[in-house]
Amino acid sequence: MNWSEQYRLHTDRNIGILTKEQQSVLRSSKVAILGVGGLGGTCFEVLIRSGVGNFSIVDKDIFEPTNLNRQIFAFHSTVGMRKIDVAEKFALDINPEVIVERFDALTSENISEIFRDVDVVVLAIDELKPCIIASRQARESDIPLIEGWGLPYCNVRVITRDTPSLEDVYSLPTRGRSLEDIPNQELERLGLETLIGLSKIEDISNFYSIEPSDIASTGRIPTLGPLVWLTSLFMALETLKILLNWGNIAYAPEWSFYDPFRHRTL
Repeated sequence: MNWSEQYRLHTDRNIGILTKEQQSVLRSSKVAILGVGGLGGTCFEVLIRSGVGNFSIVDKDIFEPTNLNRQIFAFHSTVGMRKIDVAEKFALDINPEVIVERFDALTSENISEIFRDVDVVVLAIDELKPCIIASRQARESDIPLIEGWGLPYCNVRVITRDTPSLEDVYSLPTRGRSLEDIPNQELERLGLETLIGLSKIEDISNFYSIEPSDIASTGRIPTLGPLVWLTSLFMALETLKILLNWGNIAYAPEWSFYDPFRHRTL
């Protein structure tokens, strides 16, 4: 298998659920993680520990004290540090052989570089414009894109060239329009409307102490670590399934939600 002793020991407990051939596929695969905060950070760590060998990671933010409740790389010692720098440091501490390419922005100009040789994209950004840029490029490049939301319900779905697009799924009026021609104010409004639209999911408003529309309009979305991490794990597992052509993929537009409080799937 041409593995180092370090990698063999790292992945030893995977073998038996994964074959050595499957583990080799993960070792040579490359995943783009767009956002390494709440959802993306946990997904990133799980994929590193699973033995995925190559990554592009994107995040423009630094760690803040309000990240401590849910973001896996957020510590008092990392507050004020760039998320991509901290994430890479932890990745190398888990697997010194992992290759991580870092980007502090996602734009139309650098998206091709971010996606170079990428097999799967994990979308964990909460701004609409970079989400649309990424989804359009993933579709053009025929790269599966995995999305999820930090909701009280665990969720994941996969968008490919053969499914409805991200813009189709959310019925966005950006379809067929150049993003350069859409004012930032309109994109911000559409992003807010998308968040508010999630409150229409069955019973989801029951988990918030104030109206979801009021929450979204403040820009401060309540989150709870276990719920964010559950969705992150769903996203990480879907990534592995795609890389290994393993099991049934959660293709869009279908979207299942797991309610951990009532122990039911919607």
